[in-house]
Amino acid sequence: MGSLHSTLRFDGSDEVEIEMNSLSLSGSWKLDDKWSLRGGVGLIRDGKLTPPGQTTQTVQSGGLLAAGIEYLWQQGEDYMPYIDFSVFISASSAKIENPTTQQKSTYFSSDLRLGGRASWIINDAIFPYLTARVFGGPVSWELEGKDVIGTDIHHYQFALGTAVQFGQTGVFVEWAGLGEEALSVGMSYAW
Repeated sequence: MGSLHSTLRFDGSDEVEIEMNSLSLSGSWKLDDKWSLRGGVGLIRDGKLTPPGQTTQTVQSGGLLAAGIEYLWQQGEDYMPYIDFSVFISASSAKIENPTTQQKSTYFSSDLRLGGRASWIINDAIFPYLTARVFGGPVSWELEGKDVIGTDIHHYQFALGTAVQFGQTGVFVEWAGLGEEALSVGMSYAW
């Protein structure tokens, strides 16, 4: 499960606050000791877009897709962290409804995201990590009756996270408080 909050800038001037909540399922496949492929699919549950000086518009349900690759650059040991890098491409789409006029519009977003992560292993069960990401890509929507193109004003994200493993099952939480703000929690299973 995930939730994000950020600000989009359309046509170079109009800034729109965005909040979205999603559910997703992802998988990771190790190619060898260094490389892994990842993919995901999800549902946008709800959210809102708030244009300046206008009615807050409701995000209806939508969908999202993501695919990427990760590279383990450094094996961790003792206090030395594991360091990995990633490249992801994603897309999401949802219907947006103006509660005043009942008019609906289509929201579409895509981005390319580059990331780096440092993680540690504690007692073979707890995995705290720090991650930084940069990203960019267009967002299309309809604002005041015209089609507009925009992008996130931040283009970066810094996050803290922790995973805890119980045998083959794990749980994790990640919080990004700088740049694009997000919170995600979930479960994992490895075999």
